Amino acid sequence: MRYINPGYAEFLDVDGGMTIESTTYNPTNGVAFYQPTDIEGVNIANTVSEFYGKFDIFLPQISSLPSNYFAKVGIYKPGNTNAGLNGVGLYKYSSSYIHVKSLVLGSNDKTITNSDAAFNFGGINHFYFYFKARSESTADGEYFIYMNGTKILEATGKWIYMDNTTKLVIFACDATPISNIILADEEISMREQIQAVPLGSPVTDMIDREDGTYLADAAGQQILQTVDVASLISQYGGTSRVTGIAVGGNPAYRTGEGITTLTGLSKASGELQTEHGAKTLRTSTTAGTVDCYSVNTTIADMAGLQLGWKAGV
Repeated sequence: MRYINPGYAEFLDVDGGMTIESTTYNPTNGVAFYQPTDIEGVNIANTVSEFYGKFDIFLPQISSLPSNYFAKVGIYKPGNTNAGLNGVGLYKYSSSYIHVKSLVLGSNDKTITNSDAAFNFGGINHFYFYFKARSESTADGEYFIYMNGTKILEATGKWIYMDNTTKLVIFACDATPISNIILADEEISMREQIQAVPLGSPVTDMIDREDGTYLADAAGQQILQTVDVASLISQYGGTSRVTGIAVGGNPAYRTGEGITTLTGLSKASGELQTEHGAKTLRTSTTAGTVDCYSVNTTIADMAGLQLGWKAGV
């Protein structure tokens, strides 16, 4: 399981969020979003033993923050009293303090002071975290949380439940846009970053609406576009490692019951086409979708790679 989102509310499975185009909120990719509904984000159905994540969040001056929680990022398992959200929570404790909380049963929070780490008010704050589920009958779960490169929370011997999880929670208020989110059930590096890649040369049997969008009116129709890696090679070098791919469609929605899903596609030069995850389309005309998966390759090896979608029912 891997989820990648540079900063688009449309890539969530909940309405009500808003994408903001701004290099202030996301200097790398120029987009960030808020999503104001607690315990919502992306629908999944996974049993997870390890959970890694990283995200960037803009923090205004503390006087502009709402009281109580203003952001949560994690993985959610509903059910009994031992279940719930495992992840990172941020809340305003008073007019002078913000707390970072590990959202684990019986966990403690951390009042951040300049002696151990510092918030960047009026700028971007970087979070990186890891949660390990407990064994079947032993409280041996553990976690750690880094903020702006400094470890601020860690614990062992915890009752952490991540079986039968149903959601990746990504909640942030309008004062604290969030971006550059990577969530996975396998190790990710603190140094990983999301980089948008231009696509071109579309090959499709969908209807070209001549405004940059395409319409599928029959199951099996598809679109593939070629990855342009020249700019990435000049910036990062061809041998730089690529660990994940996210194929986004924005907008991407259904207008009836005939076409209800899009399946992510990839086709490397000289190889057969591969199908990835199927995404259920929503009816909101502002909705989008994203298909994410792990890879182990280099930027240079992505030359000629085609990415796209196939319509289905």
